[in-house]
Amino acid sequence: MSLFISTNLYKPEQLPDVFSLLAKIGDRSVGIELFPEWQSDAFNRLVAEYSGEFRQRPSSLHGPYYGTEHSKARGTGEYARSTAYFRQTLALAGKLNSRYIVFHHNNCRMEPAQRQQMIDIATENLRELRREAALVNVPLVIENAGVLPRGNMLFDEQQFIAMAENEPDNILLDVGHAHINGWDLPHVMAKLAPKIVAYHVHNNYQRDDDHNRIGDGTLDFARFFAWYKEYTPEADIVLEYGRHCSRDTDGIIQDVAYIKRVLG
Repeated sequence: MSLFISTNLYKPEQLPDVFSLLAKIGDRSVGIELFPEWQSDAFNRLVAEYSGEFRQRPSSLHGPYYGTEHSKARGTGEYARSTAYFRQTLALAGKLNSRYIVFHHNNCRMEPAQRQQMIDIATENLRELRREAALVNVPLVIENAGVLPRGNMLFDEQQFIAMAENEPDNILLDVGHAHINGWDLPHVMAKLAPKIVAYHVHNNYQRDDDHNRIGDGTLDFARFFAWYKEYTPEADIVLEYGRHCSRDTDGIIQDVAYIKRVLG
């Protein structure tokens, strides 16, 4: 098991703060999941300025989120921007020798009448990005991205399992998203155990996608970690907390220590 801290914690101009947090954690094995924000001049400047520091840590990369929509067809402005941002992410992943890049089928709202069309387009775009990822030797992993309160859940529990079993890519299971959507988490973990390589870990109260610390919500993480040890004891843990957690440095350090103690 490897542990990563997502830079989703920080605004683009705060990106170097992740190194201060890691220094306080004091464990060189803890890596970084970079959350790219190519729409931001500050992010572009700082990720280049600190590239040497990023290379000194284990890393994974989230796929671009802001301004990115993989369910839009070739020929649209959304497709062009999404592809350009993802190609920047691929180039960075190659430079950092990152473990994988996280893929979202969609970020926008899903209208039921458009669901299958969105899936078909996103699946074709995934195939294209998969071919390009192979050129930098960094695999893609598929995340369960959408949540019911925001109307962007493209796959329900059974549909996600079926899709995951049908695609060649491995899976990053976002447990906060699964919780807010009411999924049977141990069932999903058991079914997809051979394909799950990582988890996004955060909590919520099943009202919104809060990205709270693990103790701040209704998902019982003691039970989750028991299921983790049973089904996927080698999978990575990525703390994907929201920006409202960035000042709670002591709390994040406590969470890291708890996870390492529980999982060994």
